Amino acid sequence: MKKFALQSVGISALVVMALTGCGGSTGSTDSASQEAAASPTPTAAKQYTNDELVELVKQIKPKSGKELTVASSEEVAQENPMKALMSMFTIEPSECKDLATLGGSETLAGSTTAAGADLDAESGVMTMVTLTSGLDKQKLQDSIDKNGVQAEKCAKMTLSMSGQSMNVSTEKFDGINTVPGTVAYKTEMSTASGAAQTTYMAYAIKEGVLISATASGKGADANGVATASDLMEQAAALIK
Repeated sequence: MKKFALQSVGISALVVMALTGCGGSTGSTDSASQEAAASPTPTAAKQYTNDELVELVKQIKPKSGKELTVASSEEVAQENPMKALMSMFTIEPSECKDLATLGGSETLAGSTTAAGADLDAESGVMTMVTLTSGLDKQKLQDSIDKNGVQAEKCAKMTLSMSGQSMNVSTEKFDGINTVPGTVAYKTEMSTASGAAQTTYMAYAIKEGVLISATASGKGADANGVATASDLMEQAAALIK
């Protein structure tokens, strides 16, 4: 298995991925409780092992036609540069420094996880799909909801380092909706020199598996959205 090298993406892409978080809510807890009381207990969703998730990710093919660079949960955790990266910046509002834990490569405690990444050398866009299992569906939803609140609170941010600053804005995005229940975000980052980059992150839960897809880079607007949607659709089709 190839080393899962997130460092192949520019620092700016990693920053943006860390900022968007796993956001969104798919419904009211009270409403869900009432529905559960009125209907039979559903069959528990399958809990996938790390190896099973890795095999699923290997079957997903990006639009580039290349094989995804695949990693298990252990490798994903080891290759998480978000906290160290964010600690290099002065962040305003200051309470948003906690977003260092919200990167796409952050694993949930007790979960099984596998991820696949593809870097398109021509466009400079990196796409990634991650599957997370091994936890109760409500725990996955709680994580999505909590991080969504934090992402909303920090929708407008400024990152500064060595006299340079970046403006970062995050908003919900409706352009990735292939899988039912998908919640997606668009994050735009710009500098005073005119450099800009966009990251799209989308999340959905199917049969107890959290699917996330990310597209990041200067050309993400052109083809990243379609690629992320395709990765999510393929992943959802593999989860039975």
